[in-house]
Amino acid sequence: MKLLLDTNVIIDFLKRKTLAFDISSLLLEHECLVSVIVKLELLKYPDISVEEEQNIRDFLQFVPVVQLNEAIEEEAIRISRSTRLKLPDAIIGATAIIYGAEIVTGDPHFLNCRHEKLRIWERPS
Repeated sequence: MKLLLDTNVIIDFLKRKTLAFDISSLLLEHECLVSVIVKLELLKYPDISVEEEQNIRDFLQFVPVVQLNEAIEEEAIRISRSTRLKLPDAIIGATAIIYGAEIVTGDPHFLNCRHEKLRIWERPS
């Protein structure tokens, strides 16, 4: 199964929050991807420490970062129009659709999103 990791899941994992998804097991058991939007969101903070930035960059060495292309752009437009998701979330959703992946997220915007092609991965209990 292909999984697209959302920003909040990676942040929780890197901060070692107790309720975070176990990304290490996801990486071993599934093909995981990251949207370029997630990479930008992870690295955008002005107060990010050198160590935090390096941890993010190290993590991104193990997960392919999917760049924007015309198919993702067009799907993001359709998603944004039909669901009213903000553009970054629509691009993440479009990336998942185009690559046949499910989104691993804790973001309520995605969890509450209703779109026939958008699949949200639910963590097994």
